[in-house]
Amino acid sequence: MLISYKWLQEILGADPGVDAVTSALGRGGLEVDRVTHVGAALRPVVLASVVGTRPHPSKKGLTLVRVDAGGAGEGVEVVCGAQNVPEPGARALVCYAPVGAQVLDRAGALVTLTEKAVAGVSSAGMLCAEDELGLGSSHEGLLLVEGGRPGQSLLDWEPRLEDWIIELSVTPNRPDALGHLGVARDVAAVLGIPFQPPAVAAPPRASGAGARASVEVRDGARCPRYDGQVIEGVRVGPSPLWARVRLGRLGVRPITNIVDATNLVMLERGQPLHAFDLDTLRLPVEIRMARPGEEFVALDGQKLSLNEDDLVIADADRVVALAGVIGGADSGVTATTRRVFLESAYFEPRGIRRSARRYGFHTEASHRFEREVDISGVPLSRDRGSALIRELAGGEAAGEPIDAYVAPRAPRRLTLRLPRYQRIIGAEAPARTRELLETLGIAIVEQQAEALLVEVPAHRPDIVEEIDLIEEVARVAGYDQIPSRLPRVSAAPAGAKGDYRLRRRVRQICTGIGLHEAVTYSFLSPQELKAARYDSASLLRLLNPLSEEKSVMRPSLVPGLLTVAQRSQRYNVPRVRLFEVSQVFLAREGEAGGANGAGGAGQEPRVERPPVDEPTRIAVLLAGPRDSYLTRPEDVDFYDGKGVVEAVLAELAGSVAPAFDLEGEPPPWAHPRKGARVTLDGRAVGYVAELHPDVRDALEITSGAVVAELDLAAVAAAYKAPVAAKPSRFPAMRHDVALLLPLDVPAGQVIEVLRTTAGERCEKVELFDRYRGSELPAGTHSLGFALWFRSAERTLTDDEVDRWTKAAVDAAKARFGAQQR
Repeated sequence: MLISYKWLQEILGADPGVDAVTSALGRGGLEVDRVTHVGAALRPVVLASVVGTRPHPSKKGLTLVRVDAGGAGEGVEVVCGAQNVPEPGARALVCYAPVGAQVLDRAGALVTLTEKAVAGVSSAGMLCAEDELGLGSSHEGLLLVEGGRPGQSLLDWEPRLEDWIIELSVTPNRPDALGHLGVARDVAAVLGIPFQPPAVAAPPRASGAGARASVEVRDGARCPRYDGQVIEGVRVGPSPLWARVRLGRLGVRPITNIVDATNLVMLERGQPLHAFDLDTLRLPVEIRMARPGEEFVALDGQKLSLNEDDLVIADADRVVALAGVIGGADSGVTATTRRVFLESAYFEPRGIRRSARRYGFHTEASHRFEREVDISGVPLSRDRGSALIRELAGGEAAGEPIDAYVAPRAPRRLTLRLPRYQRIIGAEAPARTRELLETLGIAIVEQQAEALLVEVPAHRPDIVEEIDLIEEVARVAGYDQIPSRLPRVSAAPAGAKGDYRLRRRVRQICTGIGLHEAVTYSFLSPQELKAARYDSASLLRLLNPLSEEKSVMRPSLVPGLLTVAQRSQRYNVPRVRLFEVSQVFLAREGEAGGANGAGGAGQEPRVERPPVDEPTRIAVLLAGPRDSYLTRPEDVDFYDGKGVVEAVLAELAGSVAPAFDLEGEPPPWAHPRKGARVTLDGRAVGYVAELHPDVRDALEITSGAVVAELDLAAVAAAYKAPVAAKPSRFPAMRHDVALLLPLDVPAGQVIEVLRTTAGERCEKVELFDRYRGSELPAGTHSLGFALWFRSAERTLTDDEVDRWTKAAVDAAKARFGAQQR
C-alpha cells in the first residue's frame, strides 16, 4: 500500500514530520518498507508566460520562445520543439526549467541543465513536458498551467507536487489501512494528535430534480448495502494536475476526471466506487446472482461465462459489472457521458474472493472488498465521491441519494476489563486508554471503575473479542512502553505429553541410525500423487487452493519424500537417507473429492465432525548406493529398508518383535514382489518395499530406492514393556539342519514352523546359509537353520536336542515338502 505523506497531513490537519509518521506507523504495527521523496527536483522550476516566438533560423520544427520568468529585462529565450506553445499574451503559463535545474531524460534519469547551443542557437534552459518533470508519462507537448503568475515556483503554485511516498506492508486483517483515512487514524493515535475525520457533506442537488434511478437488491446476504447517486451535466476530460500526479505516484493510472474521482475516494477512504454511464443503463439496476452461463464482457475486453456463485450488477437487459471486481465494457464512462450513476456498496468478502480468483482478476476494488470494507461508511463514500466528481467534472447531484440497506448490522459491543489487561500485558493499562480507543474510532459506551464498554466501528472487522481490544491498546500505546519484569512462575511437572513425546522419540531414533529429517508440504500437486500411482478419486482436494501445485491434501508421506529424492538426484546427490514424521489426511468413506464434503458451488460446507482422519505416520526413504568400503558400490534394496524398520521398532515396540508378511496388499508406490507388510503381534502397522518401477520411471529416479511407512498410533498400541528375566546359568546347545525347499517358500514361514514345533526349550531359530547349485533339483534351494536350545534348570542332553530337532524338521517336511540334507 502506497501512502502520500501530504495527503496524511491534510487529513490530520497537522504536520508531524515524515520521520515521526514513519516511526509511528512502525510502532503501531504497520511495517514501513520504503520512503521515497518525490518532486524535490521541481524547486527551481518556475511558471513563465510566453512573450514572443519566432522560427528557428536553421532547424525546421524548432521554435525560439521568449518567456517572462519573473525576472527583469526582456526575459529569456529558449529553443523548443513542442507544437502547443501558447500564443504571446495567453493565460496559459509554461513550466520553465532554468540552467542548473534537473529534469528527466527519455530513460528516466535525472540530468542537470546547462546553457548549450541547439542547431547553432543558444538555449538558456528549457520548457518542460509532464514526463520531463516526473509528473506523468505524457510527452505530447508542454505542460500548461493556469492560475499562477510568472516567476512563481511550480511548488509554490501547487505544493502537493512535492511529497513523500510511504510504502506499507498491510496485513489482511487490517483493511482499514488500505485507505489514507485509516492510516491517519493510526498515526494520530500513536502520536497523540487530536483526530477528527474530515467532514463529508452531501453535495448540493439540482433544484426540482426527482429520483432518476432505482435499485433492487435481490440477495441481501451477498450485498447487504448498496448506495447510489445520479449526477447530471458532467464534462468528461482529464483531471487537474494535482489529481493526476497524486494517483500516478500511488500506483493508479489516471484515466478521466470521473474515474479518477472514484479512485481518489478509494485511496482516501478504502471504499471502492464505480461510475456507470446512466444513459447506457436500462433501469432498474439489480444486484443479483448470475445465471449459469450468463455472458459478460469485462472492462478489459475479456468475455466471461459467469457462474451461479457470481454476484453481479445488472440492468433489465444484461450484466453491467461483476460486483466488487470489475465493471463492464459497455456501461463505463466515456468521453460522451453526461449523466453518471455512482455506486458505493458493501459486498460479502468471501463471494468476491471466489469470483476474483475464478476469473483471474485482482483489482484494487477486489483487493479491498475481499478484506471487508466499512459498511457504515458506504453512504459517506458515496457523498464524498459525488462531491469530488462535481469538483473535477462539474455537474449536479440529481434526485435523492439511494441507500438500500437491506440487511442492517448491529454494532459490535465488547467489554475491556482493565485487570485482565494487566494480567495479559504485565502492566497497567495506560492512563490515556480512553483517548487511544476514541482516536481509533472505538466509541466508549460506558465507563466503570475497572471496565470499559465499547462499540467497535465497522471499519475494524478484526476486533471481535476482548483480547483484540487489549492488543489495540498495547499496540498503540507502544510495546516499548511495557516494562521489563521477570514473570512469577511456579514449579510444574517436566516433560511433554502424548503424541509429542512419541514424535520426539522417533526423531531421536532415526537420527541416531543416520537418517536426516525432512519436512515436506502437507499439500501436494495431482501430478506428484499420480507419479506415486495414487488414485485421484480417493484424494482430498481443496475447494479454494492457492495454486494447482498445492491443491491436494497428502494421503501419505511418501510422495513428498520422493519429490525430495528426485530433486537430490538432479543436484547430483544420489545417496539419500531421509525420514519424516507427521500427519497424513485420509478421507472418510463417502467424503473424498473435496474438502469438508462441500456441496454445490457457492455453498459453504457444513459438517458436524471433522471430515478426515489425520493419523501420524513415519516414512523412511533410502536411495542410492549403500555404504561400502574397498568394494564396488551397490544400490540399497528391500533388506536395507527392512533393517531400518527393525531398528526403529526395536526401540518403539518394546518386547514385541516385528514380523514381515509377504501376503499383504501393497500401497500404490510399492514394488509388487519386493516388499512386505509390517506387523506387530499380528496387527498391521505399515509397509516396507522397494519402489515400484513405474514410480521410478515417472520420477526419473535411476538408482535403487526402498521406502517404508509406519502408523505411529498402531505401533504405540502394540507396545509391550520388556520383562526382565533371570538368565540361565546353563549352556545353550546349537543344532544345525539343512533343508531342501522350493524357491517360492518364504524362509520366514519356515523359521516360524521350526520355532513353534521344536518345543519350549527352543530359544531361537536363525537362517545362516543359502545354497543354490546345479546338483540340486530345479526350482529348489538349500537353507541352513541353526536351532538354539537352553534350559533354566539343567544342562540338556544330545538325545533331547535330537528329538526336538527331529520334530521340528518333520513339521517342515509336512508343511512345505522339505527334504533334509
